Amino acid sequence: MQKITISAQTIDTHYAVLNRIGGLGDQPQDGFSRAAYSDEETAAMQYIEQQAMQAGLTTRWDAIGNLCVETKQDHADWVECGSHVDTVSQGGNFDGLAGVVAGLVAIIACKDLKRAHGLRLRVWRGEESASFGITSIGAYAAFGQLSASHLEASYDGQSLAQAMLAQDAQPHTIQAGKASINQHELDHILAHIELHIEQGIVLEKEGVDIGIVSGIRASARFWVSLEGEFDHSGATPMGTKYRKDSHLALAYILVGLDQLLKEYQSKTPQLDLVQTIGHINNHAEHNAQKQATAQHAISKVSGYAYFSFEVRSCDDQLRQRYLEEAKAFIKKTAATFVVQANIQTISQSTGVPKLDAQLQQQSQHICDAFGYRHRSLASGAWHDAALVAQQQQSRLKNVPVAMIFIPCLKGKSHAPEEFSSSQQIAKGASVLATLMQQGHE
Repeated sequence: MQKITISAQTIDTHYAVLNRIGGLGDQPQDGFSRAAYSDEETAAMQYIEQQAMQAGLTTRWDAIGNLCVETKQDHADWVECGSHVDTVSQGGNFDGLAGVVAGLVAIIACKDLKRAHGLRLRVWRGEESASFGITSIGAYAAFGQLSASHLEASYDGQSLAQAMLAQDAQPHTIQAGKASINQHELDHILAHIELHIEQGIVLEKEGVDIGIVSGIRASARFWVSLEGEFDHSGATPMGTKYRKDSHLALAYILVGLDQLLKEYQSKTPQLDLVQTIGHINNHAEHNAQKQATAQHAISKVSGYAYFSFEVRSCDDQLRQRYLEEAKAFIKKTAATFVVQANIQTISQSTGVPKLDAQLQQQSQHICDAFGYRHRSLASGAWHDAALVAQQQQSRLKNVPVAMIFIPCLKGKSHAPEEFSSSQQIAKGASVLATLMQQGHE
């Protein structure tokens, strides 16, 4: 095995510049805002392009505004890496960017080494949904899978179409449903690898250097509204004969959902299933809900409640089986309190049950060769790599995809305190470079 070692100093060199692009203060810990198709996102991508060209690599921009960095050798087949540079508002500078920096330095370290395949870095536009309410804009559009209706989505006073035009991208490509990655290019991707911070606390808690991602969870999201009746809190006797208390039903439903998931996990301890209640009575975008919840008072029995309900799993079938039970439980429990439950779907996405087994095994061997502690784990968050893994090549198989996780401080992400050290990024970049040089064996 030819080990490729990346130094922490190399990572520091790039972050010294990138910490000044889209920053909200004088220090990185003040946070960042690089929205999709913003000047700040473009500036960060242009820095990557500049550094690539100085290192003797070639660059190109597709119609969507995604950046490709490639080795100059004339190869038929390619091993890729990729990630994004956009952030949520007041986010950190490691979600996405760490993978782009790692990919750049990995390709530069390998560019003059002999191999049978080319190396490519894809810097995707707009992975975060925080800007236009759309996840992985650049990747979906590149594969011709972004609906033209999304061009009307707005952020910061402009539509997605206007934002794209301002950054020299071509929204008409999306309107036409045309992919910027054609089938020939797709067919010749030997492997696609994304390095990313974990965005969780498992690796740090367990003292692990590298996480080798087994699969990528996708979410199903719902609004659940509970309609009872508002009544006087003192004059209305207790019990369902007199009260239709939405908040009481809500309390039992939330505790019951937690118990239901624990029952699933007790039968299968390693079950890949997580659920979250994010909003309760506070989503002001829905006027009807806002008006109903505004009627709450200390002296009233609650006549209305609502909450968001999200379930994630790598296994879509497992998630669906659980959701059927969860929805039935919600309706049954609400009825017990003479309250009507209505469940509205927000979104559903498709997970990746298993990333490429061979690439996972190669990653394990590389970690062992470097002496890095490693473990397998599922990704709880969505990544552009998940969409790449769902793309089918002409030989009737999906693109082989791997993900490499590195620890992040206290598991924090999407926040100013998000942090991974240059040493941690360098370890991940060393694994990435070595894996890219090997290719899909």
